[in-house]
Amino acid sequence: MKPKRMSLDGAERRRVYLFRHGAVDYVDASGKVVPDTDAVALNDTGQAEADAMGQLFADVAVDRAVCSGLQRTRETAARVLSNREIAVEVDAGLEEIRPAKNNQLDYDLFRDVAYSHWQAGDAGSRFLGGELYAEFYDRISLAMESIVADDDWHNIALFAHGGTNAAILGWVTGLGLNAFGLIDQATCCLNVIDFDVDRNSSAVLRKVVRGMNTVSYTHLRAHETL
Repeated sequence: MKPKRMSLDGAERRRVYLFRHGAVDYVDASGKVVPDTDAVALNDTGQAEADAMGQLFADVAVDRAVCSGLQRTRETAARVLSNREIAVEVDAGLEEIRPAKNNQLDYDLFRDVAYSHWQAGDAGSRFLGGELYAEFYDRISLAMESIVADDDWHNIALFAHGGTNAAILGWVTGLGLNAFGLIDQATCCLNVIDFDVDRNSSAVLRKVVRGMNTVSYTHLRAHETL
């Protein structure tokens, strides 16, 4: 077992490897959002992304793994961690922001889906008529506080979602709701976050983002057209 990471002042430095799931299809061939976004699985691109990330991540020490429980994060975790024997736990508190169920409203694909996170800081703003952004941010913050308070891990892999990751990074940096829209999360990207924890009181002394939005395919993302 490798020695635990320490900060210069003697605090224990614990590391979160925060992943977004691989690519999926939220929109059908007619341009409509699929009826149940919770049920989507990785498409062929998403599977390839997760396999490539697994190769990049193969030698990284992890003693705990957690996903949101939605199919796309379960599949991503299984592929990224395929070379090791580690149980992937489920924390539903990390689920993506929840749209209204079974609504028949005619949403605009760009305003209400693609660029919806830019509205997160507006009072009363909801995602597709569902969860309030403010309540979503509080849910994610509580989930992270619980994870960090648990001292049974030194390196943890979290498999979550674009909105979830933006909320986590907003919580870490202090940007709060302003992080939505400002922080990009590519499919199957990796963020690295360190928490310096006092070994006597278990209080978090510092939160530091060490890496953000790293992808396996290219740092320049030159292949993208959008």
